[in-house]
Amino acid sequence: MLNVLLIIIGCYAAAALLVHLAHWIGRGKSRKSKHYVLIADKGQAEQMEWYLRMLHAFSRWIGKDVRLTVVDRGASDETLAIVERWRRSGKQVHVHAQKPQADTETEDGKRLQGNEGAVHMMWMLQAEGVVSESEHAVLVDLQNPADLSKMPF
Repeated sequence: MLNVLLIIIGCYAAAALLVHLAHWIGRGKSRKSKHYVLIADKGQAEQMEWYLRMLHAFSRWIGKDVRLTVVDRGASDETLAIVERWRRSGKQVHVHAQKPQADTETEDGKRLQGNEGAVHMMWMLQAEGVVSESEHAVLVDLQNPADLSKMPF
């Protein structure tokens, strides 16, 4: 009976040692970051700080860095002040100014609808160096309720 109890305790100790060893090895690996691009229009001040706080909490929860880019498409001064205050506190937030309709109009004046506008916006951000091609940035238009499902909360 004592032999069985010692075997059980030995297995438990070996399993705990393996878990700690795996954690120690995993800490040394580089942490990949996730990139969220938030498109801020008018009327986003009430929700902007909440979005930033939730994305930061998400990054701590998953143990990966979250890069944030806020595309200013006519956002109010209050919204931009919230983002600037967040950036001054040491968080990774990049503000990118853009014309209000730049993502939905092509050079010949045609308006892009739905997913085409989002693809065009990503191409423009890649061309301007805001988003790299290797990172799969998540584009979230805060005015579009369907895009809020892309947020991790």
